Amino acid sequence: MARPQPITLWRSILGELTRNLLLATAVLVTVIAFSATIKPLADGRLAPFEALKFLLLAIPPMLAYALPFAGCFASTLVYHRLSSDNEFVAAASGGISHRSLLVPAAFLGLILFGGMLALNAQIIPRFLVTMQTMITEDVAKLLATRINRGQSVELKKLIVFADRAQPIELEPGSEARTALVLARPTVIETDDAGNVVSEGSAGRATLWVFPEVSSADSGPSTRVAMRFEDFASKDVKTGLVTGKTLPVSITVPSSLSDDPKFLRSDELRDLRSHPERMSWIDVRRRRLADELALRRTLDDMTRSLEAAGSFTLLDAAGRQIVVRAASIKPGNNRTWNILPKNGGNVEIDLLRTEGAGLSRTGGVRHLARSVVLAPDTTEDRPDGQMALRLELRDVASSPLNEGTTSESTKRERLPLAGLLAPNDQLASLLKLGTLPLLIESAPAEKDGNIALRAGDLRNMLVYLNDEITSRQQERLAVAASCLVMMLTGAITALRFSKSLPLTVYLWSFFPALVCVITISGGQQFARSSGWIGLPLLWAGVAALALYTFWTYLIVRKH
Repeated sequence: MARPQPITLWRSILGELTRNLLLATAVLVTVIAFSATIKPLADGRLAPFEALKFLLLAIPPMLAYALPFAGCFASTLVYHRLSSDNEFVAAASGGISHRSLLVPAAFLGLILFGGMLALNAQIIPRFLVTMQTMITEDVAKLLATRINRGQSVELKKLIVFADRAQPIELEPGSEARTALVLARPTVIETDDAGNVVSEGSAGRATLWVFPEVSSADSGPSTRVAMRFEDFASKDVKTGLVTGKTLPVSITVPSSLSDDPKFLRSDELRDLRSHPERMSWIDVRRRRLADELALRRTLDDMTRSLEAAGSFTLLDAAGRQIVVRAASIKPGNNRTWNILPKNGGNVEIDLLRTEGAGLSRTGGVRHLARSVVLAPDTTEDRPDGQMALRLELRDVASSPLNEGTTSESTKRERLPLAGLLAPNDQLASLLKLGTLPLLIESAPAEKDGNIALRAGDLRNMLVYLNDEITSRQQERLAVAASCLVMMLTGAITALRFSKSLPLTVYLWSFFPALVCVITISGGQQFARSSGWIGLPLLWAGVAALALYTFWTYLIVRKH
C-alpha cells in the first residue's frame, strides 16, 4: 500500500517559502533597480520625478538578477529553520524522506523557471526598451546637459563645444521636435580614423532635433540638423581659413535598433531571417547593393559601347547625356577611365529637353581628352538611386545646333555630377533582404569590390547569429539557475543545520554567484567566439547542479 504524501507539510513549507521569497525579492530588486537609476540621474538624463518612474520601470528587468538569489536565500532560511528546530528529524521518524521534503522547493523552483522564461521572452525586453527610450529619446536635452556642463558633444565626425545651450521655441508649422541655440560654439571635424581635419568657431549655432523615423530598411533613427552662423574654419593640413555658414544634417541610428537584448524572443528568432533590422547589418547590405548595382551599370555601359559605340546617362533634369567612346577601363580608388576611339576625344552630348521629348537643338557637345567615371557620393541623392559623376579633362564645348558653327569654349576641367543610369537596378536590389541579396551577388563576386562587401556582410552575419544564440542561451540559463539555486539553498540548509543561518547562506551564495558570473561571461564569450563560448555559459549552472546533487547525497546518508 502506497504511503500517503505529506500534503499538509508541503503546503506549510510552500507557504513559508513563498512569503520569504516575496520579501527577499522585494528588497533585492529595489536595491538593484535603484543602483541602475543612479547613473542616468547623476548624468542629468533624468529629472527627480523621472528617476522614480525609471526606478519602477527597472524592477521587472532587474528580476533577472534578483530572483535567483532571492530564491536561494528564501529556501536557505526556511529549510534551515525547519532543520534546526528538528522538524525534519520528526518527519524522518514518521517515514518522510528528505527527497519528499524537497518537493515544495522543487515546485516553487519550477514556477520560478517558467516565470523567468516568460519574463525574459516578452516582459523584460519591453521594459528595457521603455527605460532606454526615457534616457535617449530627448536628444536635445542630453546635448544641452552635456554642453552646459562643459563637456563635448560628438555627432558622427563632428565634435562640438559651446559656452552654453538654451532651448528655444519652434516656429509655427516646424517639423522639428525640439530646438537649441548654442552660444559661441567650437567645432572639430575628424576623418574616419579619428584624425582632426579642420577646426572652427561660430558666433552661434541653431540645432534642431527631428522626430524619430523608422522604415523596414533602415530601422529607427533620429535626425539632428545644425546651422552655424558667422563660421570660420581652418584646415589643419593647408592652414587655409574660410568663413561661411555651415549647415549640418546628421542621421543618428537609434541604439534600440542595434542591440538584440531589446528584442523579444520571437523577434530574436525572426532576426535570423531579417538581419537588416540591425543598422550595422543594414549599412553593409546597402553597401553591397550599391556595389552590385554599380557593377551591373558598368556592364551595361560596356555592352552598349561594344554594340553601338555609345551609352546614355540622365542628369537631374531628366536630360540625356550621350557618351561616345571606345571602352571603359578600371582606374584607381573605384574610378573608371572612359577611353576615346583611336586616340581622339571622348564625345559627350548633352541634349536639351523640349516639350515631352529631347532635342539636339540648344544642346551642348563636350569633347574631352580624358574622362573619369566614378560614383557620386553626395548625400542628397534620391534614396534607391545610384548617382554617377563624370570628370572631364581638357574640354572643348560647343553648341549642338545643327547647320551652324560657333567657337568652342575650352576648359581644363568640367565635372558633371548627379548623373543617373537609365537601367539603374539599385532600387530593386535594396528591396531584397540581406540573405537574398547575398545569393544575388554570389555570381558577381569575381569582382574584388563586390567580394569585399559580401565578405564583410557575411562576417557580420556570423557575429549577429552568435549574438542571437548567446542571448537565447543566456535567457534559458538564467531561468534554469532559478530552479537550481532554490534547490541549492534548501539542500545546503539541511547539510549545515547546526550552523548559523548566515554561514549556511554563504555556502550556497558563493556557488550561486559563480553561476551568475559564468552565465554573463559565457554570453559575452559566445557572442565574440561563437558556439565555443556556450559550454562556459552553461558551466556555472552545470557546476552548481553537480554541487547541489553532491550535497544531497551527503544529506541522504545521514
